[in-house]
Amino acid sequence: MKTVILFSHSYQTGSNTNKAILEVLKTAGNVEIRNLEELYPDGKIDVATEQAALVDADTVVFQHPVFWFSMPPLLKRWMDEVLQYGFAYGTGGDKLHGKKFIHSFTTGTAAEKMTPELLEVMTASIRTSAVFCGMDYQGTVHSFGQLPQTNPNQEADGRNHAQRLLERLARLA
Repeated sequence: MKTVILFSHSYQTGSNTNKAILEVLKTAGNVEIRNLEELYPDGKIDVATEQAALVDADTVVFQHPVFWFSMPPLLKRWMDEVLQYGFAYGTGGDKLHGKKFIHSFTTGTAAEKMTPELLEVMTASIRTSAVFCGMDYQGTVHSFGQLPQTNPNQEADGRNHAQRLLERLARLA
């Protein structure tokens, strides 16, 4: 089973949690990490390359921090440009049908502030997009409270997050 991980983070150098997540994921077999900010620092996305990576994958993962209850801007742009009519939906748009999808994310917001209702609203657009594209939504892997100002355990939390994601991926195989 091949997994493609779409990673996006506008402030990668300051994210201890997401750095740790990526370090662990890089050691996993059959995982391709596509770091959007590294691949497209100018914001010009190679749509054909990104679509080919999706077609080649059995499972798609979005890994990102949540910014103001949404995704980083480059991930949104990626969705706008890559998940096109005729590819991801609409007439002939069946290229993602049946692929597994996991939404993996971190937040600065503490766990006690993340009510089930807030989590539902915050993840709705990505969940709905995955289902609209015919993917099999497999839920979330998330870590709350990942602000460096309030969490001295970000690296350990990131490694734990990555392990939980890898365990979820292994159950899908």
